[in-house]
Amino acid sequence: MVIGLGWLLTRTGFLSAPTLAELNRLTYWVGLPALLASRIGAATPAYDRVGSLLLVLIGTTAAVVLIGALIGRAGRLPAGSLATFVQAAYRGNLTFIGLPVVIYAFAGSQAPAAVESAALIAFAPLVIVYNVVAVVIMQPRVGAGLGAATARLMRRLLGNPILIGTGVGMAIAISGWPLPVSVDRTLSAIGQMALPLALIGIGGGLHATRLVGHRRWALGAALLKTAITPLIGAALALGVGLDAGETRLALIFLACPTASAAYVLVREMDGDDALMAGAIVISYPLALPSMALVLSLTG
Repeated sequence: MVIGLGWLLTRTGFLSAPTLAELNRLTYWVGLPALLASRIGAATPAYDRVGSLLLVLIGTTAAVVLIGALIGRAGRLPAGSLATFVQAAYRGNLTFIGLPVVIYAFAGSQAPAAVESAALIAFAPLVIVYNVVAVVIMQPRVGAGLGAATARLMRRLLGNPILIGTGVGMAIAISGWPLPVSVDRTLSAIGQMALPLALIGIGGGLHATRLVGHRRWALGAALLKTAITPLIGAALALGVGLDAGETRLALIFLACPTASAAYVLVREMDGDDALMAGAIVISYPLALPSMALVLSLTG
């Protein structure tokens, strides 16, 4: 409903494109880092469970990359479209969809805060994996060498405010030193704005994105992302022995729709931007029932 509100506000002109862009910047650079620092720093994370969560998340990602590559090759997709298809199939919108849903999913529940914090810590390495894999699979499409692409990736990761916020939160949690009340309340207040603004921004972005070209492949990538990926994750979670709360956290991340940021990388690296745009648009309505089912079965 909040995503729909963002779409409606943009559709009616209440939010202009420049305003939406500034709100997204505020959320990404200020709101979400404050949220992560506040949430992770306030609890003692279950570090012994982070490894199991990462095993499920990264293992599922590897499986989906392989499946996507096999499907694309079987369909004789050109190299640029193949790389784009694979990226659309595995790269979920963790920042603007995954984080809000994870936070809301445990609001008012009896689950320990440490489990939620463990999921947020596992989220940071997953963001790195998503970015690294994206650059590797798109690399054949660019004229620059691997070194130049790697340097750009490292700069992007080192300056990533989400990773910085996670690092600050972990430092606070590990130190065991409570933050001054004024700092704690400030971070909490700023972080609270991030969740609704992130979802409103997604809705506005969907209004601006058009569904053009390669619709069949876009639908295939969206189905692989929102339907097959959570199923693989559920099987791995069962095999690893995650409990219900940890399985819920992992599947929320895995059921996320295709990340909007993937479109920017595809444009930069001469991929199939029409296919990526289509996969992003289609994946959002498909992710709604998928994530609702995850929440229902693991609640």
